[in-house]
Amino acid sequence: MAKIQSYALSVSLTKLQHGFITTKKGAKCLVIPIEENYLTEKDGAVYMQTDLVVMEKDDNDNHGFQVQKLPSEIYKSLGSEKAKEIKLPYLGSLKIFAPKTTDAVEATIIEAEDEDNLPF
Repeated sequence: MAKIQSYALSVSLTKLQHGFITTKKGAKCLVIPIEENYLTEKDGAVYMQTDLVVMEKDDNDNHGFQVQKLPSEIYKSLGSEKAKEIKLPYLGSLKIFAPKTTDAVEATIIEAEDEDNLPF
């Protein structure tokens, strides 16, 4: 059986540099401009490139973090020096949870030494 590991990663979308919260038709909305936040559109979907860094557990029980990264096309067009100048956000922390086991536990049978001593 494959070993399963459960991870929890919370992403703070409001840390994207050009996003903002507004109200439209009475609903609270998060608006995230695509180009200004280095997001990519493909086949009707919007993608954000990220890196997930896994490390030893820190003082806050975090096992890593997620940061936004530039899409490779933008990184190549800017060059490494200019790309480093863009301060992309730290998006969230990684928590690792112990896997839930579904292993069956074998019952231990204890036999009485002398059945004649039972009170019934």
